[in-house]
Amino acid sequence: MKLIREYLSEFGDSPTKKFRESFESFCIQVADMPLMFSKYEYNPKYRKAVIIFGYLILYQVDEKRGIVKIYRVLHGKRNAEALIKPPP
Repeated sequence: MKLIREYLSEFGDSPTKKFRESFESFCIQVADMPLMFSKYEYNPKYRKAVIIFGYLILYQVDEKRGIVKIYRVLHGKRNAEALIKPPP
């Protein structure tokens, strides 16, 4: 997240603020409805959300424990398929 903030800050405070607000909104939504986003097609143990500026959030839901774990936040132009490989 630090690298994302640093990158966006090069364009002024507004993009950084918008990203933070979008991420916070995602966190609130996923806390209320953790299964609302679809499973990630390349590795279905994760769910995928797309937020502002094309960033992907990959997360897991532990329904038994009532926990949502954010696994990765990356830009959609990156090769997510190669970075998030399915389990062997």
